[in-house]
Amino acid sequence: MNNSSLSEQKSITPARGYVEGYYGKLLSWSERSDLVRCLSSLQLNTYCYAPKEDTHHRLHWREPYHPGWRQSFAQFCTLAQDHNVSVVAGIAPGLDFNHKDSAADFKHLHSKAKQLLADGAGDILILWDDIEAGDVTGSLSEGTAHAHVVNELAQKLNQPLWTVPRVYAAEIENNNRYLEDFFAELQPQHTVLLCGNAIVASNVCTADLIKLSRSHTNSDNTRLKHRTIVWDNFYANDYCPRKLFCGPWTGREEINEYLINPTGMPYTDRLLLDIASSTHTSRDPHAAWAGALQRHGVPDSFQSIAPAFQNPFFGDRSIAGNNHDIDNVIEPAATIEHAIEECLWKWKSPLAREWYPFIFGLKHDLAISQNTLPRERVLKTQTANLAKTLL
Repeated sequence: MNNSSLSEQKSITPARGYVEGYYGKLLSWSERSDLVRCLSSLQLNTYCYAPKEDTHHRLHWREPYHPGWRQSFAQFCTLAQDHNVSVVAGIAPGLDFNHKDSAADFKHLHSKAKQLLADGAGDILILWDDIEAGDVTGSLSEGTAHAHVVNELAQKLNQPLWTVPRVYAAEIENNNRYLEDFFAELQPQHTVLLCGNAIVASNVCTADLIKLSRSHTNSDNTRLKHRTIVWDNFYANDYCPRKLFCGPWTGREEINEYLINPTGMPYTDRLLLDIASSTHTSRDPHAAWAGALQRHGVPDSFQSIAPAFQNPFFGDRSIAGNNHDIDNVIEPAATIEHAIEECLWKWKSPLAREWYPFIFGLKHDLAISQNTLPRERVLKTQTANLAKTLL
């Protein structure tokens, strides 16, 4: 099964790049501009704007953006265009879109989308992710209603849209045949973003995306009806902000179109984009990873502690409920201690400053695991609840 089976792309250039789609961080326009320059330098071509912390994007999606924001967004889009990077602008109305009496809300959605396109966005993304399942209306199922909004908005805007269904990974419960109804209703010209078997997936392949979409174009189920781009949470840490993942980008050999949803730490995210782009080009995850670390000035001593920051606990693996499921454990040793000390005190760069709390946390965790962290240090460095448990 080749990469082209991920989507019926025809002459469409594969979308590869960055999605600002995480919780807890909101980049500045300067940081976004630097990321666009990074994307361009790596021959990546897409920046998806969908930050959960932008209240006008999600929580108060009906409210129009103010003139100052629009001016900054327009300048950002111009910069992106100059660097051959397409901007996809997201709107997430799913928290409270009124499907039963939709005229007013649809007007708000159309107005917001028109505004974003007028200010320079190349595409609009409608997100239904991270909301509760529900009976949205008496006449349409939830999946049908979500797809219907996308179809109607696309017709009004006279262009195809991108969308994220509520069930965007196989581990999310497919209540009331949501996926079947969503993909049956969604017109074929639209683009769909999916994660695969899990929100944080160890592997993403064509077969997983076909199974998740529940919508096939032929009897042997080898192609997707809709163009499908992988929303990849491999490096995301908004659900576990005390942890950092910066290991090789593995299990993505079949991905042709992808958006990396990383950390919101600008220098870290540039490194992670470099790792992914280099891996996609070379198909050698470990060599690509090592090369990217070197290019970004990570000291060689980091290799000793790198396993602690390798990869997340993936949602698409079996959970036996014992220590055999805990990967990337490192044991205290002189080389480990030396590496930690060098990375903390001798490595000086913006990337080092972003990683400081994670490396310092590893130092404490190793001491705690060996019961060598003094009582006073436990009280000073750990939360009260954790300190009580440890002591």
